[in-house]
Amino acid sequence: MNPCKSMPVFYSLKDITHIQPRQVGEMARLLHQLQQTGQTIPESWIIPAECFQQALQKLVAREPVLADWPQLLWQAPSVTGYAGQNFAQRLRRPILGLPLNWPLEPLLAALKTPVVRLLPSLWFGETGASAEFVEMIAAQMCWADVGAVETAIKQLWAEMVSARSLAYWQHWQRDVAGRSHPYPQDIGIAIIIQAVEPVQLSGTLTVRSDSIAIQAVQGLPKAISESFPDSYHGHLPTTHPFTWQQGYQEHSYQPTGNSLPNSLLEDCLTATLTPTTAREIVSTDAEKALLKLAKHLQTWASKPLKVEWLWPLAPTPSLHLAQALGWPLEPTASQPLATAHHPSHELLGYPASPGQVVGLALVIKPGDPLPASANQHIIVAAEVEPDWLPLLKTATAVVSEKGGLTCHAAILARELQLPAVVGLADATHRLQTGDVLRLDGDRGLIEPLQTQPATIPLSSPLPQVSEIDCRTEIWLNLSQPELAAAMASLPVMGVGLLRSEWLMLTVLDRQHPYQWLDSDKQRETLLERLAAQLRPIAEAFFPRPVRYRSLDIRSNEFAQLNGAPPVESNPMLGVRGTFSYQQHPEFFQLELAVLKQLQSEGYTNLQLLLPFVRTVEEVQYCQQLIQAGGVDQSPGFELWMMAEVPSVLFLMPQYVAAGIQGIAIGTNDLTQLVLGVDRNQALLSARFDAHHPAMQAAIAQLIHQAQTLETPCILCGVAPAHYADFVTFLVQQGVTGISLDAAAMEATIRAIQQAEASY
Repeated sequence: MNPCKSMPVFYSLKDITHIQPRQVGEMARLLHQLQQTGQTIPESWIIPAECFQQALQKLVAREPVLADWPQLLWQAPSVTGYAGQNFAQRLRRPILGLPLNWPLEPLLAALKTPVVRLLPSLWFGETGASAEFVEMIAAQMCWADVGAVETAIKQLWAEMVSARSLAYWQHWQRDVAGRSHPYPQDIGIAIIIQAVEPVQLSGTLTVRSDSIAIQAVQGLPKAISESFPDSYHGHLPTTHPFTWQQGYQEHSYQPTGNSLPNSLLEDCLTATLTPTTAREIVSTDAEKALLKLAKHLQTWASKPLKVEWLWPLAPTPSLHLAQALGWPLEPTASQPLATAHHPSHELLGYPASPGQVVGLALVIKPGDPLPASANQHIIVAAEVEPDWLPLLKTATAVVSEKGGLTCHAAILARELQLPAVVGLADATHRLQTGDVLRLDGDRGLIEPLQTQPATIPLSSPLPQVSEIDCRTEIWLNLSQPELAAAMASLPVMGVGLLRSEWLMLTVLDRQHPYQWLDSDKQRETLLERLAAQLRPIAEAFFPRPVRYRSLDIRSNEFAQLNGAPPVESNPMLGVRGTFSYQQHPEFFQLELAVLKQLQSEGYTNLQLLLPFVRTVEEVQYCQQLIQAGGVDQSPGFELWMMAEVPSVLFLMPQYVAAGIQGIAIGTNDLTQLVLGVDRNQALLSARFDAHHPAMQAAIAQLIHQAQTLETPCILCGVAPAHYADFVTFLVQQGVTGISLDAAAMEATIRAIQQAEASY
């Protein structure tokens, strides 16, 4: 029977052997083939692609351009602005309003579950892989109710003509045409309706001829996109248990027990706070099943394959496969390096700065004197302090026992573009000076080698960004003058964050900044040294702004320098930021003198960024010194402040009234103070970050207040580089710009462009 000519014909997954591939799509076809090899697939039914074609024909009278499907995808107008978004909305509206009136009751009864999931199963022809496009389209979860399922079907159809979809095809036309056929030879859109049962664990398994990658979370796969899944990357193990890399998961999801058709679609899932990671509850049986499945797929699949697996809650659970796609995408930098090794030799920490390198270890234990140079070794330490910056400049990579993504080791490594791994417990005891190490900063992996290879992988090069096509401003974090000339070639708005303490560390000669104020001669010497450090950055980026963040050091950070004040009992909340200027105004005045000198040389692009502001009175005090020094007379000067103390949530109008012209959200300190965590503790840093709902609420409030006050608001921090959905959140809220490390630029720009195309 030809489907959908009158009433649609739905196919059970097990009965599609003789159905044309275009009608069922790549995913359904693969799941069916895997089912034929003995793999267990959840009960699934297929809505064939012909139904979408029939729906479009009904809508042509209302929207004639739909008659040009699928050519309209690559003939659509530019989607970089509101015109493209309006065009997408115009196409989506009639699809979402289409009445279906289909006989879905028998299909839903056959599924025998109160909750179902709808998955796109696309067909791009025999030679066309649909994985990249399918990954962009969110599966729909809803009650097994006719009205809810019809709504979910139309939402999936509408995703095919969303602004994000049009942006994808525009990218295809621009970047793929000429290298291969510019468009799929055919496009079929089928939908899989699948039963959703409670599961203990779920995840993904990607198999290639020489490697596998596994992700695991507690509960349903919805948690994968909201967490750091526990993972394994490497060659196919010969035995279990695997060497899992621990992730972080805040919530797990299960289907709600009873159908409530009148409830919101989201109510079909129940979220539970997750006290442990998936790795901690993976059973021996589950690992055996994953190992067996990986071996089977490597033998069965002629090309790379990615599947979604489920480990149900049952007396005798067995592995189920819920999704399957050919995986033509090239391995990213985080994939295994092509050398044989035994997984038990690998040490796993947290990836903190991207890049891979092979080199000799230089182990520095607590109490050891700092060497004058690392001699291009990989520094291995219990903890890295800011005053190690000169030493880090002579290293090839960094390993730290303590800290998370926002600790000093991580931030300094990203600034210097050194690969880094942090949170590696007992690293200074497990490794010795002279060990040959392969360090992968993308995966947080360190592998001791027997000999040093002749060819050494290089760390991350300068981002390959020639233009930035997005509304959200892109700024750069930079504090090292030797990198300025190369970084200035990037098409960024300017330097959004220049940390003064890092700028000056290499010229302090192991003396604390305050000790340089003991005599006029020393003061003048330091002034000239700081001007010499700042001048190359101002010159390289001129006339683009360079925002100099004045000194913000905690008493413990430069404690090893001569003349350092006593370490406070709680340095994080002690005499720091702008409050310290009231106690030690002389050094802030010296910084202002440096800015004034460079302004007089013509560098009118220098601006000032005040750190760790607690009160309006602190800003007013700084304003008095700024005006007395004449720094505010330069035509390009602006006064900004870091928004990193929660009081800014309540005082922003007063800050603007006091002369603040822009705010830079500092997610590192703000996260610590909003959530009450120590960012240097790896366990806490991994579980509490800017992605937390409380932090998102705080950031949204800051952005909205800035918009009301007509004040620019940028965000500085690592969160955009690690969470694509966080970038989407920032774009939705209307953030003015993002200031980031060079290593994160390419990925963040792609995420911004995708988010802007959808909103």
